[in-house]
Amino acid sequence: MSRQDLTIRLYKNGDEHGIVRLFKEIFGREMTLDEWRWKYVESYPQKNYSSVAVHKDMGIVGHYGSLCLHMIYKGNPAGGLVICDVMIHPKFRGLKTLKELSYLPPPEGLKDGLILGYGFPNRETLLKPALSLRIYEKVEDVLEAYKKVAFHNDVTRYKYKLFHLDYSDIMIDHLWESCKNNFTLAVVRDRKYLTWRYKNHPVFSYELLGLKKRMGNQLVAIAVLKREETRALIMDFVFSKGSLKPLVKKLENYIHSIGIKTMVLWSPPFMEKAFIENGLSTKTAITSIPRTTHERTLTKDDMKGHFFYTMGDTDFL
Repeated sequence: MSRQDLTIRLYKNGDEHGIVRLFKEIFGREMTLDEWRWKYVESYPQKNYSSVAVHKDMGIVGHYGSLCLHMIYKGNPAGGLVICDVMIHPKFRGLKTLKELSYLPPPEGLKDGLILGYGFPNRETLLKPALSLRIYEKVEDVLEAYKKVAFHNDVTRYKYKLFHLDYSDIMIDHLWESCKNNFTLAVVRDRKYLTWRYKNHPVFSYELLGLKKRMGNQLVAIAVLKREETRALIMDFVFSKGSLKPLVKKLENYIHSIGIKTMVLWSPPFMEKAFIENGLSTKTAITSIPRTTHERTLTKDDMKGHFFYTMGDTDFL
């Protein structure tokens, strides 16, 4: 197929039909239009920053997904692009197509005040070629922390209460407001985000758990759990000062009670010491986090050791 018949441009309304067709061909799984809308419209209704490659006869043959999320950076509201669903039809696959697709979203985001682009790509199929083209710069390897769960019959069991929390509970926003200044850079984890990311997910199911002291009404931590056959994935978590230890213990007790043997979470490496101190083992996860290399976005030094993220920041779990 000739590249002369190929047009690289930003997303236009209606492209989603070709995008979901290409998704099934490349990944072998159907992405419904409802799932596409959840991901690319409900996350940020104002604009879709994705780019596409369009062939005059075959339609959409390439896609560089870019969705916008609300973030904080140094205490101020910010926005960032999450790069996902990068795919190119085999007949047009090549570094040039990838490079041209990747060039369009960052400048478009910068025009609207967005400050970074990032993702959690497959190391072999995307990260290596993107690094070689210098459209990505690796920030750091993602940390995986894990533990064979045990039942803790100690003071934490009686002092704290872990319970299923409604996504509409205003306490979620109060907790985020009290904790957000602990993070230099992070996606805003308020009710709106958690509802979109977890409650409304069209494919996966999650549990939102809250932690309180039994003698108080204040929410001191939240966690989002996804059950697998042998593992409980801690998809997300926010905790106030001094609440990580009871959160880990109460999560262990809950996971133990539902018959799952292992808990697993992902985090930035700067949290490794805290997890080891709470009895978890650590290793490098299966993914890394790179940044897009546009000169006006946050640098590697701005992000490394400062960006708080979890499993839930990926789009594939």
